[in-house]
Amino acid sequence: MAARFPRWLHAAGSLLLLLAGSVVAQSGMHVVLAPGDAWPSLTPGMTVTLEPGMYEGPWEIDVPGVTVEADGAVLRGPREGSALLLTAPNVTVRDLRIEDAGSVADLYAPDAAVWLLTCDDCRLEGISTSGTPAGVRMEASQRVMIASSAFRGGPEGPGITAYEASGLQLVDVTIDGFLDGVYVERSDDVAIRAATVRGAARYGLHVMFGAGLDVSDSLVAGGGVGSAVMYGRDARLEGNTFSGHVGPLAYGLLVHEMENVSARTNTLAGNTVGALVVSSRGVNLEGNDVSRSGTGLVVQRTPGEVASVVTMTGNRFTGNVADVAVDDPDAAVTMRGNAFDRASRLDRDGNGVSDVSVLPTSTFAVLQTRQPDVSLFALSPGVRLWEAAEASVPALRLATLHDPAPVILSGAGAWRVSGSGLVLILGVVVLVVGLVVPTVRAGVPRGTA
Repeated sequence: MAARFPRWLHAAGSLLLLLAGSVVAQSGMHVVLAPGDAWPSLTPGMTVTLEPGMYEGPWEIDVPGVTVEADGAVLRGPREGSALLLTAPNVTVRDLRIEDAGSVADLYAPDAAVWLLTCDDCRLEGISTSGTPAGVRMEASQRVMIASSAFRGGPEGPGITAYEASGLQLVDVTIDGFLDGVYVERSDDVAIRAATVRGAARYGLHVMFGAGLDVSDSLVAGGGVGSAVMYGRDARLEGNTFSGHVGPLAYGLLVHEMENVSARTNTLAGNTVGALVVSSRGVNLEGNDVSRSGTGLVVQRTPGEVASVVTMTGNRFTGNVADVAVDDPDAAVTMRGNAFDRASRLDRDGNGVSDVSVLPTSTFAVLQTRQPDVSLFALSPGVRLWEAAEASVPALRLATLHDPAPVILSGAGAWRVSGSGLVLILGVVVLVVGLVVPTVRAGVPRGTA
């Protein structure tokens, strides 16, 4: 007759078996690799720890929830293709360096250090790359986070390129070189914070066809063209620096065919054009510092598109050859309370606001936006004299945009001509013309004049 065991003993045995199974399962969730080991067969939720050293790619992670901890590990990619392919959600890769992968530098489909495809909620932290045509390529991957990472590359591929990657967050990333530092297309609610982008051959930041862009506390410097937000809506740019973009078509920031753009407390310094606004409505420029540029702000219109609507308050314009040029008679540009180093310092009530409205633009400023070559004459005596006359004599003005209450800059000083000085200069010009022209004509043989 079989022995009969108490029910509590059966229950205890079952519990022990369950715990033993759990321990076995947990031990299979963590794998440690050393250089030379084969890439393991992955299971969902697995953690892979890489010991320091050199590893050979490519690797693919195609199951969800995998975490790779790689402090001190270097992944060397294949000659063709990307080094690390992520094709499952909730994958995290930390502290991995990736070198020398791929050869295709196409803007849209490059070989990359990391390629994310349908990789929702994935995270890259502490990643560094060099010698790859692109740093990160992502497609159809939502809510990706890239943080505390650095990417270095050549002038033909993108640093980070993203297509259909809504919810993308770039935080504390450094991107050196590449064709475009960051290229994002058809992605909503993208956030770029504390990024540094230097030396892009074309765009530093290039964001198209999206809504809800947020760029803050970032530096974009020394690129071939500048940064552009295009064909979208609801963009916020705050506390950024766009500097050192010099060339025939270079600008710090381009806002092109956008709706509702807020640009606040940014610095645009040392650019050919500080900010270029083209056929964009609801553009609010507030508290920006625009300095040492050819033209501080240019407003233009794409043929067949809407005229821009721009509001400017509390901005500071210093050391620019020209402050503002509006090359669209239908554009609605309003400004109040901006500071210009060429504004009159007359302030009888001492409230820090000039008693004289300022004309921040000129006919020549508009002309040089259409024909950049004439900017060679921007500082010539003749052009400066005409600009002074246009600012002082209303009858001479072809441009009418003005700030009725400009803020006075402390210690600012620019080349300006007062009303009495203008009369004196014009008198000298008339005198010289009256003396020189008859003399020249008298010396010209008849029949040749």
